[in-house]
Amino acid sequence: MSGIEVNVRDETGWSGRLARLVRQVLAEAAPRLEEITGLATPTVTFRLVTPRVWRKEVVAYVERGVQQAFAGSEVYERERAEAAQKVASWRRKAAWTWPLQEGMTLTDPGGRPQTLIAPRALHHTGLRPDRLALHRFLVHECVHHGQILTSQGAVVPPRLSVRRYACDDRAVPALFEGHAEWAERRYTSETFGGPPAANVLRRSWRYRLHLRIIRAQDRHAQQHTTTAAEPPGAALDPRDDGARFVAAAMAGLGDVARFNKVWHDLSLVPTAEEITQPEAWLRRVGL
Repeated sequence: MSGIEVNVRDETGWSGRLARLVRQVLAEAAPRLEEITGLATPTVTFRLVTPRVWRKEVVAYVERGVQQAFAGSEVYERERAEAAQKVASWRRKAAWTWPLQEGMTLTDPGGRPQTLIAPRALHHTGLRPDRLALHRFLVHECVHHGQILTSQGAVVPPRLSVRRYACDDRAVPALFEGHAEWAERRYTSETFGGPPAANVLRRSWRYRLHLRIIRAQDRHAQQHTTTAAEPPGAALDPRDDGARFVAAAMAGLGDVARFNKVWHDLSLVPTAEEITQPEAWLRRVGL
């Protein structure tokens, strides 16, 4: 026995079979993921919830993030108004995005990581009938638990952008997602005897409809929002670019424990430029 407590709660009342599968995958994967990442994960909590609960929990998480950003400091009315707009935007968007998201790992009111899964969303995204894709998703999210438990809020989960911070140039999402992708790929390669071919998931008509609507809304918002010009260069892919950075950083450091210092110190997090230039990050941090 690994000693890792795996909690999978079926809060829908009708997803018992899925809950058993999730529990089995996590019980097998979590101990090996601890070895791969060097991050302790004493407990893993996955909740199977209805879309309504999923939306409610996501919005509550955003509201807690706003409160934390403003805690212990003076807050200007402009900041409050902008934060209220962000929360309202998340609330509206959650109604459209839930069928597009296999799940989401965030923190509960006590700061502990939890993964929320709406089983109906697994159908819409095409993951439910694809056993390998579902397996990879669960492993990826499990890695996020180790990251968050280790970091204790110092770096991850990524903070909400309701205020300007001195380290806003840090590519926390790329580190967060890329590291989980790197670990998942290693685990999957070991478990299934090599990197699996990426299957084309069969999305539902609702998935495709919601995706079209969200993209149209985003285009409309961009056309009616005045922002600073984007820096030149292609946008980062948090998973692929992040995973390549982590692989290169691990090879350069030669030690998982040295790399894991990044979860405790925001100044050690790579910038967007360093994600694609890991040798520059290695020179800067000197770990």
